[in-house]
Amino acid sequence: MENAFVSWRDYEGLDGFGSAPAAEVQELRKALVAGQDLNNPGTSAGAGFPLRIESLERTLKVVTFRMDDVRLWKAITRMPAYNTVEEYNRLRSYGSSQAAFIGEGDLPEGDDSTYSREFTVIKYVGTRRSVSHQMSLIRPAHGPVIAQETVNGTAHLLKQIEQALFFGDSTLIPVQWDGLKKLITDGAPAANVIDLRGGPLSEDILNDAALTVKTYPNHGRLTDVHCADGAYSDLAKSFYPAERFPMQPGGYQDGMVGLQIKGFHSMVGPVMFNPNTFIEFGAAPNSAQIGDPAKAPGIPTEDVAPAAPTLANSQFFASDAGDYRYKVVAINRYGKSAPLALTGPVTVQAGDGVTFSIGDGAIAGTAYELYRTKKDGAAGTEKLYATKARTADPTPLVDLNADLPGMSTAFGIQQNLEYFSFKQLCPFVKIPLATLDTSIRWMQLLYGAPTIYAPGKSVLFKNVGRAVGSVGGGGV
Repeated sequence: MENAFVSWRDYEGLDGFGSAPAAEVQELRKALVAGQDLNNPGTSAGAGFPLRIESLERTLKVVTFRMDDVRLWKAITRMPAYNTVEEYNRLRSYGSSQAAFIGEGDLPEGDDSTYSREFTVIKYVGTRRSVSHQMSLIRPAHGPVIAQETVNGTAHLLKQIEQALFFGDSTLIPVQWDGLKKLITDGAPAANVIDLRGGPLSEDILNDAALTVKTYPNHGRLTDVHCADGAYSDLAKSFYPAERFPMQPGGYQDGMVGLQIKGFHSMVGPVMFNPNTFIEFGAAPNSAQIGDPAKAPGIPTEDVAPAAPTLANSQFFASDAGDYRYKVVAINRYGKSAPLALTGPVTVQAGDGVTFSIGDGAIAGTAYELYRTKKDGAAGTEKLYATKARTADPTPLVDLNADLPGMSTAFGIQQNLEYFSFKQLCPFVKIPLATLDTSIRWMQLLYGAPTIYAPGKSVLFKNVGRAVGSVGGGGV
């Protein structure tokens, strides 16, 4: 009878695991390599890519702004609105007569208070988001995709809202509300706009601003300053040479030197510093079109090249005489055009202004961002100095050097309900959209607008520059 059992004798002469010659084992080791490919290199002998398990961190790394960068939106009081046009009254004067003193037995002079009716137009902001149905069913790396996209949509809106609270301008983009810059410029006395002409913020300047807000006709109290991070850095450094900060008992604590400057005591009370990521120094123009090509403006045209006639009110002084180059970007609610480099350079003397005209591109913008070099600057070093509304085709534009390239703006305000609020017709809301395909779509919306009740209780610092010797980012 044939042996029905299997024994080790049956494997004699066969090369199985552990019994191959050393040379063959070495070849096997050489063949199975993991590699460092990010994408599948294809099927080939010895490629270990199919056996590698993807190693992905569970934490989503955020490289853009964070929620604590949104400062003004968190500080402004939100008030309910009940109409698309919200009205309010201002008490402008208790009386205009100076005849308060009377003689014995006299009848006092009559006096009347002065009131005015003001209004704020509600504006609308929103974003549309979508996730494919299939994407909503997989096991994602960082939690439910729809929830993550909802958070991302909220963050996107908060960025737009924060920027518009400072720089929104309905004359440039009609669907925007007017932000602090326009409301202060239009509503406050001329003395409340303080031109630093490229100089940095300083304690002396802030004290003068606090006095401006306190005195007639404003009668306010400066409580907060919102500025670019670079401007805040220069302001903080100005306190260091005088070593005007308290030492910890026994010397420096935990070996740490320096101090974070949170505010200062002005002559009228404490003023807090609020560095804001969304207040920027004038940047270089975008290199290409931004936005949907079917909606964003096309590159504008040069109708009249820059010239430098003598003009009244010019702020080109003897120290500014030199050559300048210009670029123009058309903007609208959907995006920006690629930049147009104007014919140049144009030579400017003291007392001159620069004039030119810009025509529409294939799609017209509603405003133009204007970029200019510093004196005798090379092509490619243009920085934003102003944004002007499109008024016609072509639009004539004038540069009197009132706005300097590469500068930022800062805001000193009385940060309470006596000064401003945000009239909110609809708070943040998420509205689902109809299902038209295998995707889940929704809108995230907010309706409202900022209202400044007393523009004089604030100051606008324009042409804020960096301190001499500042390096790195922040507007250098």
